[in-house]
Amino acid sequence: MDRMHVSATSHWPNYLPEYIAHEHGYFADEGLDFGRSAPPDWTKVLSDLHDGTCAVALGGIWVPAMYYGRGQHYVPFAALNSRNPKVLVMREPVEGFTWSLLENKIVLAPGAGGTAPYVHTAGLMRRSGVDMATVRWVRDLSGPMMLDLFLGGHGDALVTDAINGALLERAGTAAIVARHDVDGGPMPNSVYYALPETLESSDVIRRFCVALQRAYDWLRGNPAVGVAGLLAREWPDLDTGHLIEIVDDLRARGIWEDIRIDRGGYEEWRRIMVEDGLVSADVPYEKLIDPRPADAAVAQVAGR
Repeated sequence: MDRMHVSATSHWPNYLPEYIAHEHGYFADEGLDFGRSAPPDWTKVLSDLHDGTCAVALGGIWVPAMYYGRGQHYVPFAALNSRNPKVLVMREPVEGFTWSLLENKIVLAPGAGGTAPYVHTAGLMRRSGVDMATVRWVRDLSGPMMLDLFLGGHGDALVTDAINGALLERAGTAAIVARHDVDGGPMPNSVYYALPETLESSDVIRRFCVALQRAYDWLRGNPAVGVAGLLAREWPDLDTGHLIEIVDDLRARGIWEDIRIDRGGYEEWRRIMVEDGLVSADVPYEKLIDPRPADAAVAQVAGR
């Protein structure tokens, strides 16, 4: 068995295919001794890559894109979330919501876990023609703190993940008014990335992708009730029945559609990141991404 450890930026149900691949023995089938960790400070995934704690990091593609040509080289090779599972909530439902309704409003966008919640939201707003000078932001605080502030009465809208958004709706404390997976279309939100030498040194990464592709196929063909025990064990503080409903909704919306990093989705996300000053304009798909492991895995699984 070859060791395969992933250091991830969070432990949350949007990373479900990875848990399914482990639960169903797909990693073991590929000769991989799989392990994962989610350090409290997500930036530790980078030091984990460099000191050998992990072979692969899982997080936003904006990190490899931002570092490209700036001292470090991280290579994305597969997508775990092919759309952004973020939502915008307000205190009451809004019939016919448009992003322009956020003009002259205060929007809370968590940032302690990374900058994407703000950057992607702002990019969607700019694309919709919002007068950004009229929008006030609360940023750079943790998701739980932002949620506490919002529930306490601060701000007009909150960027959160689809799972928390659904939980807020169920509790009657907020309403989802916009979804990034709908308005943003395909977008490699969470990807696996590694150091170049890891990708070139063995076929462990390809086998890892084969196991993931099998988990994707399972999710596309089976309702989430089939992993109810897994969901209850990994997220015991969440109502399993409701979580099953949320996962099935995410399945239907295509968040786990393909392990291959979509070229068009990346280029649109890059355009938004360039607008916001996060990355340079010269980081096209071909320079940043190695599609070979995911391409090979898809072909291998399809040929079985």
